[in-house]
Amino acid sequence: MRRVTLLTNPDVCNLHCPLCFLNQRAFAFGLGEMPFEVARAAIEKYAAERDASGKRLLQEVIPSTMGEPLLYSHFDELLELCRALKIPLNLTTNGTFPGKWGRDAVMELLLRSCSDIKVSYLASEQFDGWKANVEKLVQVRDKLRENARCATVSLQVTLHKKNLQDVPEIVSWASAIGIDRIKWNKVVVLSVSSQELREMYALDDAQLESLRNEFRSGVYSALSVKHEGSLFFSDSVDLCAVGGKCESCPFADEVWVWPDGHEDHCPNPEKRFGCGE
Repeated sequence: MRRVTLLTNPDVCNLHCPLCFLNQRAFAFGLGEMPFEVARAAIEKYAAERDASGKRLLQEVIPSTMGEPLLYSHFDELLELCRALKIPLNLTTNGTFPGKWGRDAVMELLLRSCSDIKVSYLASEQFDGWKANVEKLVQVRDKLRENARCATVSLQVTLHKKNLQDVPEIVSWASAIGIDRIKWNKVVVLSVSSQELREMYALDDAQLESLRNEFRSGVYSALSVKHEGSLFFSDSVDLCAVGGKCESCPFADEVWVWPDGHEDHCPNPEKRFGCGE
């Protein structure tokens, strides 16, 4: 298995972003927090897998993609375990860096322990200190890079009707401060979401294609930021919301582990969080 995602604390966050799948569902998962024994067992299970040459297959561990992972009460233990096993974390955070996580020394520890730290742009609409925190993280990264390898810093931008016009400004700012990469992801509105939310945020294909054409034309090519994300996946009725056909899913070598320890292998938000489940 190439990557393991642990849904460490899916119900726990210090923000209430309207497009968060938890908010779209309008009710909690109710699974509680992942016991550290469950996290340890999953990591050790997949860390033991080797290819024919004896090379470890597991490349990264991703803490909660629902909820704020830095609020997981066992995050320190998770970090220590992955450091001991020499498996980098791939962290997506809302950028609030609660408690000790906003201190320079602790940000440095995160940067030394992660392959990438993605900061969700959605949170910028909810937290006034978001931009300052991102800039601080980049500054700590730059100091580290003078003498050692450390994580890249990325933005994760969920594109929706309200922020589409902000794309040039986002790219300009990201390039100016030294962001390594922006993941441009199409907004996913679940079937259980309200019609009001859908009308407020959903994008149509023409709007998305217009933005793709801007990138294709090279408008942003001179700026020092790498552009990725589901915006650039091929469009087809046969593709799921995250961009892969089931018979050739690009996430086939990944697993998602829930707080109670059960696993699933499909990242499609509608299948996981929609359908009224």
